[in-house]
Amino acid sequence: MKNRFMIFAASAALSVSMLTSCATINSGAALAEKAPIGQKVGEATSTYILGLWSSKGEQNNIKQAAENGGIQKVTQVEYIDQAVLGGLFIKHTTRVYGE
Repeated sequence: MKNRFMIFAASAALSVSMLTSCATINSGAALAEKAPIGQKVGEATSTYILGLWSSKGEQNNIKQAAENGGIQKVTQVEYIDQAVLGGLFIKHTTRVYGE
């Protein structure tokens, strides 16, 4: 009986850890000292499957995010990663602020 409980507990813990997700935000320092964040925001997002295939290729960069937000002068950059199912699916977003 004790063995069955231990197997069940281990299986439950493994299942919960695989079904949880993780999100991180890495905020880059302002590109210029004491620069304001800016009034415009632009984002470029792509999804990676198994870390091998991207939904949008290499279009998830600062330049693309700035174009999406109509930004000419970038003052701050943030990278946001969200992993689901233990990293099987990863959503990577580049967010830029500026004018």
